Amino acid sequence: MSDLLTSDLLVTRISHGKIKPTYVSFDTENLELAKLLIETFEQHVGKPYGDLLSELEGLEEMNYRFIRGLAQLLGRKTVIETAAAVDPSAAREAVFEACGGMALSTQERDDALEKAAEKFAVSVPELEEALWADLEENQVLKSFDSISPAELLRKYNISLTQTLLFKAVDMDIRITGDYQKILWRILKTGLMYTLEDAGETGEEAEEGKKIENGDKTGKGEKTGKGDKTGVEKRTKEGVHLHLDGPASLFKMSERYGNSFARLFPVLLKAGGWELKAGILHKGYQGKRILEFALDSSEKAFRLPVPARPEYPEAKTEYSASISGTRLGETRAGYETETRIPKVNMEIPDEKESITYDSAVEKIFGGLKLGSWEIRREPTVLKAGKYAFVPDFALERDGTVVYLEIVGFWTSEYLEKKIGKLKEVREPVILLINRKLKCSEKDFPARDVIFYEKKIPVNEVMQILRRYEAEKRAEDREKVQDAEIPLNGEIISLEAISKEKGIGTDALKDVLSKRLEGSGESKESGESEEYVLLENYVLLRALLEKVDRELEKLENSGTYADAVKVFERFELDRSLYYPVLEELGYKVSWAGLSEDDAKVRKEKA
Repeated sequence: MSDLLTSDLLVTRISHGKIKPTYVSFDTENLELAKLLIETFEQHVGKPYGDLLSELEGLEEMNYRFIRGLAQLLGRKTVIETAAAVDPSAAREAVFEACGGMALSTQERDDALEKAAEKFAVSVPELEEALWADLEENQVLKSFDSISPAELLRKYNISLTQTLLFKAVDMDIRITGDYQKILWRILKTGLMYTLEDAGETGEEAEEGKKIENGDKTGKGEKTGKGDKTGVEKRTKEGVHLHLDGPASLFKMSERYGNSFARLFPVLLKAGGWELKAGILHKGYQGKRILEFALDSSEKAFRLPVPARPEYPEAKTEYSASISGTRLGETRAGYETETRIPKVNMEIPDEKESITYDSAVEKIFGGLKLGSWEIRREPTVLKAGKYAFVPDFALERDGTVVYLEIVGFWTSEYLEKKIGKLKEVREPVILLINRKLKCSEKDFPARDVIFYEKKIPVNEVMQILRRYEAEKRAEDREKVQDAEIPLNGEIISLEAISKEKGIGTDALKDVLSKRLEGSGESKESGESEEYVLLENYVLLRALLEKVDRELEKLENSGTYADAVKVFERFELDRSLYYPVLEELGYKVSWAGLSEDDAKVRKEKA
């Protein structure tokens, strides 16, 4: 549902050719007023919606546009329903037929109502109540999704901005933070835009260092997270986006106005940003373009921190709550609500389904490529002066390989695609439809695979295994002579891999060689032997403790009993079978139940 207010509720200030919404502050008066409105909605749950509207009309006398704006936002959080014994439209039709179109006397009216009520097997009062039960004022307020006063005021300020941007003819956005989400929003809405590095000079821009959207259609180039070099630079220095609206080209369009407005909540999540827009204003002087400027320092979108926050005593609860839970909150009481400041700036992502441009892309997106994760339209790669967005990213253990499917082409499209690929430094696999009548030499990518009706999965996997081997060898080289301290009884290799910035497979290779026939010694000189199992290194002494507990089960032990032993020692489930095998145990399954599987020791 749109968060825009109706245009008559937009409150702005105009001065020297500039326009800005009149934002409300989070002062006591505004918070109390917001609280009063919220409580009014809550108190009318289960009552006729018309009663609520009547009470709101009385409150609007204090500040019509402000209160009506808040009420509009709250109204979108309500659910109203028609409560009637008979469908209102059917009831009206039955009464109309019973009286022949018009009742000329009270008796004729009563006779028509009785006849219609008999048809529906309801009483006359029930029928009369149903006749106009579907009118808004007669409907019942079924439920209301409450909100805190401060959140309501913040939402109001955001809605004012969106309502103003609905009239934008163009927008300039400079982002020094995370710009990926807003680029994705631009892509999804099909807005026309240009993208350039924020730090480039005017001469560079003139020379063509702009990333223009669209190959042929003029719609947005696909964008994403970026590569390791160019995009990290962009994230640090920022990007400059210029968006053209139809008003700057032809005429105002509500679709583009909505798209501009919907960008703003996404922009709020970008961190550091600046926004400038040309706003089409109709006044007594006629139509003119006013300048609207805003940046991330604006306090109107930041919820206030309570004067005396009553956080939970446990420190762990505080850190765990950063994900967005409300602490100490009552349904509507502002004073009793406690919020974590960092969470206040969060705006939920809009749920978007994955879309595909072709049946081949959809099939590839559903494939299973071993332990490689497939992500759709994952990132933006810098291709010299341009942007290139592959169809998929294939990711495993820190290695990312991109994949592009070329299923159709025109000479212009192919020339532009090849030009971009020549500038991309990241590994890209090309899947090319053999019907295109082009050869491998036409494409600069290292890995080119031609397909006909089916995707050659084996060929893709062969390439991915080569990247696995290359990454594994590279990581082994990094950690070959590095110190890898082993402390504790259970050591996770994934944690060490993350710390060292290498793959788990390479770490296992290095550690397995170090642990072969040797132990790790502490400063005390006391030798402690470790064993490498799956993605963990276990102290030999710990395995001996586990072994002694398993021996207590004797011949009557089941796999379910062994699991209980493993759980007491806090072993990961992936270690259950490897530990049994290491200790010389065998599991005999008689069915699917762990209670029926016998565990016995075969060797010392």
